[in-house]
Parts: sequence; structure tokens; C-alpha cells
Amino acid sequence: MLSAICNDMAKAASFEGALRVSRSYRETGRKRHRIPSSVQIPYETSLNINIPQPGHHAQIDPPNNDDNNNDDNDDGDDGDDGDDHDTTVSNESELGGDIPMEDAMFLFDEPPEVNVGPLLPVGVVGGFFDDGMLDVELPSSDDDSDEEVDEDDSQIFANDTPEGDGLPRVAPWRMNLTALSQAYNIYMVAYSDKIYVSRPRSCVTNFLPHEPDLILQPAASDMGVEAGGYLDENFPHQVNHLIVSDFGNEEILVLAYDDGDVIAYYTRHIENELLRRERGGRINKSVPGPFFHENVDKSAWGLAVHKQSRMIAVSSNYHDVTVFVFALTGLPYYHIPGVDDLELFRAIIRDEHGRFVDRRERSSQLAAGITRHFLDDGRIAALETAVRRRDANWRIIIETGDRVGANIPNIAFSSDVNGEAENIVAVDISGRLWFLDFWAFNQRHYLKADGLHPGQPRLRHHGLAIHSHKPRGWGVLVLPESSFLPVRNKDDAIGMSLEDAKYVSSEKLGSWIDISQGIKNVENNSRVHPWVRWGHHTQFAFNPLEPRRAQIEQSWFDFASPMSSASRKDRARDMMSRRERESHPDYQNPPRSKAILGDGSSIMRTYEMDIELRSFDDVSRGIMFEKVIDQMRPSQAVLPSMRMAHERLANLIHVPELSLVVAASLCGRVALVTLTRPMEKGLSFKRAFRVDAILPTAEEEDKQKRPICPLLGVAVGPVPFSGSPELAERPINPRPYRIMLHFYDLSILSYNISRCPATDSLSIS
Repeated sequence: MLSAICNDMAKAASFEGALRVSRSYRETGRKRHRIPSSVQIPYETSLNINIPQPGHHAQIDPPNNDDNNNDDNDDGDDGDDGDDHDTTVSNESELGGDIPMEDAMFLFDEPPEVNVGPLLPVGVVGGFFDDGMLDVELPSSDDDSDEEVDEDDSQIFANDTPEGDGLPRVAPWRMNLTALSQAYNIYMVAYSDKIYVSRPRSCVTNFLPHEPDLILQPAASDMGVEAGGYLDENFPHQVNHLIVSDFGNEEILVLAYDDGDVIAYYTRHIENELLRRERGGRINKSVPGPFFHENVDKSAWGLAVHKQSRMIAVSSNYHDVTVFVFALTGLPYYHIPGVDDLELFRAIIRDEHGRFVDRRERSSQLAAGITRHFLDDGRIAALETAVRRRDANWRIIIETGDRVGANIPNIAFSSDVNGEAENIVAVDISGRLWFLDFWAFNQRHYLKADGLHPGQPRLRHHGLAIHSHKPRGWGVLVLPESSFLPVRNKDDAIGMSLEDAKYVSSEKLGSWIDISQGIKNVENNSRVHPWVRWGHHTQFAFNPLEPRRAQIEQSWFDFASPMSSASRKDRARDMMSRRERESHPDYQNPPRSKAILGDGSSIMRTYEMDIELRSFDDVSRGIMFEKVIDQMRPSQAVLPSMRMAHERLANLIHVPELSLVVAASLCGRVALVTLTRPMEKGLSFKRAFRVDAILPTAEEEDKQKRPICPLLGVAVGPVPFSGSPELAERPINPRPYRIMLHFYDLSILSYNISRCPATDSLSIS
């Protein structure tokens, strides 16, 4: 199959490892769930607008300005307009309008104290704000008809929906809510408090059955009921984020809830239940139970799992990270009344100053601004030794503080040279990176690094959030050296000519290379919003109080300022041929370097629209690519369905086998990022990345395959193997993978991707 895909693709660009694209498959939610036309699907568009015919190319690129100098009208595509393509607009009744603007848009900030009326179309300003694999026959890639369900099927729809639930309910303004198992043919999506589990019925189209094969609906814990919700006080037990990851020798599904619950299942148990149902039907159904159910006191968001060390980490809106350290000795655990707050985990809390806090009085301390310390210096070493023994379950809570810290949407584990968990790397919405050492109890437990963008970070004053003018931090990944694809040509490493890259050095920011001009080399990508391209500006709503667009339009660096001597020197050396560079004195005597992380991994940080790869050592240059998912639209123009800008590159999936990072935004756009390692020696950068594709493509937008609504989630997993077990055990080329983009209107766009061995090109089918 892999060779067929590679042979069927046409090379799209000249640099090594160029992206090659073929067709995608779209399945509408109306077709999949057999929903009659009389039933309204929230966020589904309903009004078709004429668009340019094939062969007519409306403006795909913004005006010919320096890409690093933002035009006032250069409103990032919000890919948010996941709606891009739909030239149709939902009325407010279609929008899931139970989420008012002042309660939803600032996902991780306190809702602003404003009274917002109904949004008006652009231009109307006056008075405003006073193994179960079954291959089906493949449809044509251009056939996107919904095969609308007949009105006579309304009763069938009512009776045949899972457990009488009716239409799946989307919880808006969350993180990634979909996942594919890496071990089994299982697709999972969270709708509010339910997790729909299905087997894709084809390894090509990835179409799903009209009702899920299994529904998981774990109840809220007592602590969750007490904590309540942040985004929805009336329905707190809804999923904010889910991931699938390896935990020792097992694969697990981990769920973070708005009421602070954290729940985990073994996917093996889910697979066994699906197999049982496939063999015996759905009579006497059973539902797997979770092996882990805890609570972090407040709305839970970031999730991370460490395979080798068997740990689960969770961030919450307390501006903290909780690391669940599981016992590994096999000895029984005995609860100690008066010492252990919970039956299963002994709690340790360290505040932003590194001091220890009594968890039993934490809530009252937070309210009163008082910190009580229950450990003296003599017990700290003994406590650290006890935790490292791994003979009991521990809950280690690391606070970043209420004034300096902020809500933490994403976290990742870093490892030491032996592959054991060493630190938590976290990103907060102020753009800061936090390096949290949860092992060392007798020293300062964190370091932090501000974001690259100018402006003041978010602070709090008398309990009120002071909003910054800096782009927010949304995603973070820790990427080992083995994940970076070796490339022969330095230009291929960054996806553009190095001559066009911009070198930056400053005492505050460090040393960087800006490769934002590489967006011009991304094939089949539009940097102009479809509604703008087609002249349908009035389809937008206009929100004059929308603050985020102006804050993220500014470039991360003033490129009009003179280049520093360090930048000029590095640029001149990088421009040399390999032979010239090898004869240079700096090549013969390279500076000594020290790795930032214990195992020499790199850190990728993402903002609303920007991607940053930090240098893995203290001498090399980092790589910055701003406005990756940006599409130009009128200033303060927003989707009627969301009423706020919602670009946020928060959903990051690392695919080591393909040297790939899938960076998805709530706005509905997904960047495929290839991690690279130039083989030329003596360069100022040792690791880099390039953007190989942005999905959905411009062509798919013009075919109206891209819904005009946000992205519910992106899922990535290997295509299930079909063939003899003997062949499956042989060493073969990297497996083909599938990517599924699941939108708020329940539609799914699916692609198969692979990296062909001859050129290491990434292919999408």
C-alpha cells in the first residue's frame, strides 16, 4: 500500500522531502448519523454561496508585502474559520448558543466583565454595543453529497440513535477531543460527558458507523461535584481534553474534565469489549471501567503520560501541575489516617517559592493568602527518598503562583539520559515555558522562559487578570533527537532558501532564525480567507470589542532594526559551502555546548498561530515560524458561530515514525510539520523544521470540503495492517498513517499520509 501511495503522488516542490498531496475523504455528520433534514445540526452551515469555478483562481496570497510586517487587515485565518469554506452562515439558533460570549471565549482567562449584544454583519456599526475492518466501495473524492436522509426516516433516527441520546452534543471551547488508538483500530471522540468509541469501517476512507460501537460515560467524582465547572457551571462534568498514550506496556486513554476529574482507561479493555460485542452481538452489554479516577480540585486541561516511568501529569486552572507517581514495587498500599488525604495517593504540594503546603488547608489558604508549611528541613531529604522508592502512590502538586503563574493548557514530560522522567515542561497562556522539577525537594523547583513576542506578560492585581498584548502560549512538545529526519541540504531542512531567512540575536531573546517566508513554499495553501477571496465579506460578524486579533498581528521581532554582529557572523558562515565552512577556524574549534534537557531533546512551543523550536543546547540557534495558519480577513471580523477569534495551535500530536508533528488549531486549520536535522556540519542551527502542508488545502476549500466551523479534534494513528501475520513481523518501511479532522458540525475529513523511503517525502492521500 505504501509503495502504491508513493508511486501515485506527484512531487509538489523541489526541496528534499517535499509534501505530495492527493485526495481526501469527507463524511458529513448528517450522513453518518442518518439525521433527517428537518433536524438542525448546531454549527452546520446551511446557505450555499457561489464560488469561483475551477480554473478561476481568486486571490490566494495576501498583498505583496513583507510577510513579517502585518497589514491591519491581515487577520489570521482563524483557521478558526474552520468555516472557511463554507460560504454558508449559521443563524444564532444554529450555533449552540447556550455559550454566551462573556462565558466562553476566554477559555483560560476569567470572562471579561462586558455586556455583549448580538453581533452584526460587517459594515453595520451604528449603535453597536451601545480488527473489525471492512473496506467499503470508495466514493469519488469529489463526491461530497450528504445523501440527505429522507423525512420519512425521522422516526428511525429517533429510535436508532445510541441509547436514545439523539444528536451528539459538542462541548465548545475545549482542547483536542478526538484520538485514534496506536495499537487497535479504534477511534474515540468526546461529546460533552460521553466518549463515543467506534471502529473505522475502511482503512482508506476511515468512515465511521452511524452509531458508536461503545459509549463510555464515567460518572463525576464527589470532588468533581463539589468543584463544579469553569466553562459551564450547569454541566461541569464535560471533557476538556483527551489523549492516547503508552503507559508502561499498556496503551491508555486519559480524559481531563472541566470539574477537575481525571480519568484513564486501558485501551486493551476497550478493544476486548468491542471484540466481545462483535462476536456475541449487543445483548448483555458491558462497559469497561476506568483504572484511574482522580480529581485536581479545579478545571483540568493539560495531559501528559510518561511510558517508562509510568506517570500521569495534569495541569489545572489552579495554575499548577499535578504529577501522579504510581507505586511500582508491587507491595500493598496502606492508608494512613490523618496523613493521606486520599485513599490512593499521598499528597505533596509545593508552592511557587518551593515551600511545602498542607493540602488539607489548601483551599482556605488560597482564599486567605496564607501559606502553612508542614515540613521542616530535616524531613525533606527523607521525603524525597521515600518518593523515589516508588513503594507508594504519590500526588505531587507544583504551583506556579497566582500572580506570576497563569492557566496551563499544555504540558509534557522530559527525560534524563536513562529515559526516566525528569521534569515537567509546561506552557501557560502568558506564553511562558515552565521547567518544573518534581523530584528535587531541597532546591528551587522551577525555571521559566518568557515567550518571544514583545509586550508585557499577563499579571494579576487584586485578584483581577491584567491581560497582556502578547500572543498566548497554547502548545508544548518535548522532541528527542531520534525524531528529527536527517536531510542533506540545509535549505531542505527549513523548507526555503536560507538566503531568505532572517537571523535574530538579542540578549533577552537569544539567537534565532525566522523562516516565516517558508509559507510561500507550502503547496496548495491559501493565505487569504475564502470569504475574502470570493468577495463575501458580509458573511462575517463584526465584533469591535474583539481584542485578540490586534494583539497577535504584531510580528514577534522588529526586523527593521539593524542586524547584530552575531547574526551577521552566523548568517555568513551558514551561507558558505560545506568545504568553505570546514576550513573556517570556528569549525576546527567549535564552542562547547550544554544540553538544556537531560537527554538532549528539543522543545517546541506554539502560540495562537506561531511555531517555535527552541535550541536543544546553549549555543545553537532556534527556529521561529510565525503566522503558520494565518488567513487574511477584515479586522475584527469573526465567525457568527464563535463571536471571538479562536486561532490557537493547542492540539499537537507527535508522530516519531514519520518525523512529524501535527499542529492543529481550534480554528479548523492543521499544519503538518516535518522535524529535520541538517547533515551539514558547522551550521548555526542543528535541528529545524519545515511546514510541509496545511489542511484543509486551498483546493478542498474551493470544493467546500472544509466546514465553516471550529475543529473538535484531530486524530492520528497508523493504518491498520491487513495481510499475513508473517509479513507484519518483518522490518518494513515506515507505516502509512491516517489523519482525521473532526469538526463541530460532526463532519470528518480524512487523509492517509506516509513518508516514502526513496526520498523521505511526506505523502498525503
